[in-house]
Amino acid sequence: MAAALGLAGVLYRAILLALDVPPANSDEGTAGLAALHIGEGRHWPTFFYGQDYMGTFYSYLAAPLIQVFGTHWWVLRLPALAMYAVFLLLAFRLTRTLYTPWFAVLVTAVLALGSDRVIKDQMIGVGGYSDVATAVAGLMLVSVLLALQPDRHRTMFAGWGLLAGYIVWTHWLALPYVVVAALLVAWMSRSALTARRIALTTSGFVLGAAPLLWFNLHHANSLSVLLSLSGATEPAAWPDRLYGAVLLGLPLSSGMCAPSRCATWQMWWGPAYLTLMVVAAVVALVAIRRADPGERRVQAGRLALLAGAALTLAAYVASSSSAATPIESARYLHYAMVSLPAVLWPLWVGLASLAGRAGVTTSGDGEATRGGVPGSARRGVVPAVGGVALLVASLLVANLLVATGQLGVYRSHYADKADEERQLLDRLRAAGLTDVYSEYWTCNRLAYRSVEQVRCAVLDENLAPGFDRYRPYRDQVRQAERVAYVLPESSAMAGTFARSVPAGVDVISLEVVAGYRVYLCRQSPQQN
Repeated sequence: MAAALGLAGVLYRAILLALDVPPANSDEGTAGLAALHIGEGRHWPTFFYGQDYMGTFYSYLAAPLIQVFGTHWWVLRLPALAMYAVFLLLAFRLTRTLYTPWFAVLVTAVLALGSDRVIKDQMIGVGGYSDVATAVAGLMLVSVLLALQPDRHRTMFAGWGLLAGYIVWTHWLALPYVVVAALLVAWMSRSALTARRIALTTSGFVLGAAPLLWFNLHHANSLSVLLSLSGATEPAAWPDRLYGAVLLGLPLSSGMCAPSRCATWQMWWGPAYLTLMVVAAVVALVAIRRADPGERRVQAGRLALLAGAALTLAAYVASSSSAATPIESARYLHYAMVSLPAVLWPLWVGLASLAGRAGVTTSGDGEATRGGVPGSARRGVVPAVGGVALLVASLLVANLLVATGQLGVYRSHYADKADEERQLLDRLRAAGLTDVYSEYWTCNRLAYRSVEQVRCAVLDENLAPGFDRYRPYRDQVRQAERVAYVLPESSAMAGTFARSVPAGVDVISLEVVAGYRVYLCRQSPQQN
């Protein structure tokens, strides 16, 4: 059953991938350019172009595919699709280990669905999300297995270190899970932490984080760069942060909302999520005090999942992004999907109590298929609690299905965006325009899709130099005599250009193509 549900989830995403859903963005174009350069042997970037953090392993995975199949968006997203399939397998195994087989099937079904925000986080070919979520799931699974059976083969400790190191290199937003995983292993496996196993863990970590460590030894301090961009010190009212993180962020990242918005009736999941977290944490803490050693290890694993989600949410609330850009920044909560089994578990227990099937069984190999609450607590569960669980579960499933359907309805809008991108690129190629100025969210999409036949320099809304992820393009465009200004019709920069053409620029013609004003111009070449 779980295999069929997982396959359905993969096929659903494969169909969306073929239909150019979700639409590409310039960050994805930047990752694609890195993959193109890697495949051609031109560059070997350690980090995402334009910054000194976020590892580029994803681009290395995509590089050979792009060399074979070309610079299509679906090609760049193939590694993300594979990562999602691996994520499902790891999430199922993790859930089955800590909970019960049928609950693991339910979790697989939930993870097979996909709203707009969830699909973007899982399928956009940037790296740092799909791959890191998979690494986090793997890290938590290895940590739980080590907690349940500390005497497992020592290579598992090396694997733990490798996954933790990879996460640290690639995206520090997942650090809460590295911390709780380390605490879980140190607490539950302390008797097995011999000098050799600690050395293997350390070696694995150094190997996984090697690109980051090498870069920081020879270049910039990635930590200081990331902290300066985190927004933690930016002014933002706490009510706005909580609103953006709880009422918007949790429903969006859990798959409960429509594309780029979350209706009021879909925000109920935020408070419900927090309530379920508290209930699950209390149950786990009580069980840790009362249970036998084997069960205590299981409850510690569940508590670690809850702690990872709680710390991730707390870090997001601390960032001003939760207040300033809550819709787009909800992706920072993506890794909490790993903890979804722990959050949903109280609902499953409530439904089981309602059906009179809240039993406890334990397999002999130490991998739990346990019910999860003490017998006295189960006997005290009243029908009203089961009724509430049934209501919440029904609302949850209905909301997930509606949000998934809303993405399907929105598909035609995304298809129009993909068509407009192709029309614009075809027009630039037909006109022989290779050097253009545009906005951030357009530039690297054009460069990637055209295999760098179009080079693009970024402008801000005042037509001043903007944030160029790949700086050589700016220098090349400035030296060109014949350029195009490719400006979105509804943007402030288009209005600025219409009122005042930049000095040294002569407009030859204007054409409106696919929602852009394309100004063909001559400029005085500028030497660097």
